[in-house]
Amino acid sequence: MGINVYVGQATIPSQELAGLTIAEENALAGDASGWSISGVGDSANQGFCREFSVNRGETANFSCTGNGTVIDVYRIGWYGGDGWRLVETLANAATAQPAAATIPSSSSATTCTGWSTTASWDVPADATSGLYVGVYRNSGQTNASYIPFVVRADDRPADVMYKTSDSTWALAYNYYNTPASPLTGRSYYGASGGFNLGNRAWAATYHRPIVTRGAHPVTYWLNAEAPMIRWMERNGFDVSYSASKDWRSTGPTMADCGTYVSCGHDEYWSVGMRARWEALRDAGKHLLFMSGNEVFWRTRFDDELGGSGDGDVQWCYKDTMETSQVDPVTWTGTWRDTRRPGGAEPESGLTGTFFRMNGIKNESMVMSSSDPPTDHVFWRDTTVPASGINRSLVVGFEADELDPQQPADSRTVLAQTSINIDGFYANDNGSDYTGNGTITWGVISQRYGSGAVVVGFGTCQWSWGLDATHDNGSDVTNTAMRQATLNLLTDLGATAETPMAGMTVPTPVSLDNYGLTP
Repeated sequence: MGINVYVGQATIPSQELAGLTIAEENALAGDASGWSISGVGDSANQGFCREFSVNRGETANFSCTGNGTVIDVYRIGWYGGDGWRLVETLANAATAQPAAATIPSSSSATTCTGWSTTASWDVPADATSGLYVGVYRNSGQTNASYIPFVVRADDRPADVMYKTSDSTWALAYNYYNTPASPLTGRSYYGASGGFNLGNRAWAATYHRPIVTRGAHPVTYWLNAEAPMIRWMERNGFDVSYSASKDWRSTGPTMADCGTYVSCGHDEYWSVGMRARWEALRDAGKHLLFMSGNEVFWRTRFDDELGGSGDGDVQWCYKDTMETSQVDPVTWTGTWRDTRRPGGAEPESGLTGTFFRMNGIKNESMVMSSSDPPTDHVFWRDTTVPASGINRSLVVGFEADELDPQQPADSRTVLAQTSINIDGFYANDNGSDYTGNGTITWGVISQRYGSGAVVVGFGTCQWSWGLDATHDNGSDVTNTAMRQATLNLLTDLGATAETPMAGMTVPTPVSLDNYGLTP
C-alpha cells in the first residue's frame, strides 16, 4: 500500500506558535491523509535525525539516502482527531549514501553515522514540544518513510513530562542494515527482523533509519504511544516531551515537571535513566508507568560509566542469556537477575509491577463490582463501582504482575484481575519466556517518603482504552478508563484545559488515597 500523497497545506508561520498551550496548539488544523504509509514504507528511501532529540531553538539535521527531495515535518497530537499537523516542508538533497559501518566489538551492529546531512530544520525557539515525524517522500511522491524525533522545551516547566520509549523501538528492535540491503541488519534479537539470539547485536545506535515497524509493529510508537499522546493533547493537559536518550546520566537538564510518564513498550532502561527517575521520585515527583515489560533490560549508553562516546550508542549484551557476564564494562542483562554483581534490582523496585506475560498476547481486563479496587477514588464518576469493567486487549501485548515494594499502608491496588498465561510465563531472571502459570495483573499505586506517587499499570496498551487510533488491535476505548485516567492526572496536579465530551471534570482529592506517606 502506498502513501496518500500530500497535496498542499500552508505552513503556519512560527510567530503564530508563540506561547501556545497544548490546547491552543491542538486548535490548529491537522492533516488527516498526507502522512499515511504502510510498515517501513519505501525501504529504498530512508533516513534519520542525527540528534533524535533537540531543544527548541536548536537545529535538527537529517541524513537520508535515496531519490527523495522533500521531507515534510509533522507534529503528533490531537488536532481535531487528525492526529498529525504539518509544521514545515524541507528541501532534501537526493543522495546515494555509502554503506553502513560496523560498530567495533558490537557483534555486527551497524551505524550510518558516516552519512552526510541532506536536510536541516532550524527548530523555532517558540516551537511546541512534542513527538515530531519527518515524512521523507520518494521522488514520485508515491511512498515515503518515517523519521521520528523529539523536540524538547528545556526552559519550560509543565504539569506532565512524557518520555518516549525510543531506547526500545528506535534502538533495541531496529534492524536497519545498509542502503543496498536495508532490512537485513541486526537488532538485539537477531537478524532481518527475526528472533535468533545467537545472531543478536550487542549495540544499537540512533544513527541509522528506524525500520522497527516492519517486523515489530507492536513495539513501535504508533501502537501504544500514539493513542496516549492523542488523548493527553485532546484533553488539553500541559505536557512537555523528552526522549529516553535525554535521561542518560549525561543528558540535558530539563525544567521541572510535576508528573513523569512512561508509556507503551518501555523495555530498555540504562543505568543513567533509572538513576535519574529514582532521583525524581525521591524529590517528590510523581511517576506513571503506563507501560508493560518496562525497565526490564539494563543497558548503558556509550557516555555513561566513564565512557568516551557521544551518547548515541546503547549497549546491551543480554548477559542474562549467558552463563556469565559478557559485557566488558558492566552488567547489561536483566535488572532482576540474581546473578548480577551487586545483586538484583527488579523493575518492581521502581514501578511496583514485575514482568511476567511475554508477548505477543492480548488479554481482557475483567473486574466485577465486588472487587475491592472498584470503590477507589480512581474510579469516581464512572459506573465501575456498580457494574465492574470488562475491556478486551488492553492487558498486553506484554504485561506484568503486581509486586509492590512499599509497606501495606503506603500502597493501594487500583485494578486487578487474574490471568492464565500458560506458554507465555517469564521466569524470575528473564532467560526463559515459555513457562506456565497464572498472574494477578493490576494497577498499583505506591506512596514514598518524599510524597511522590508512583503508579504501575503493568501493560503496554492501557492507552488503547483511551483512544482508538493506533496500529494493530481494534477499538476498545472505554469511558470508565478515560475518566479514571483523567481523575488520576488531576489528582497529581495536572489540569485538563479541554476535557473531552462525556467526561466529568474532577475535583482533586488527597493523595493519601493513593497510599500514605511512609
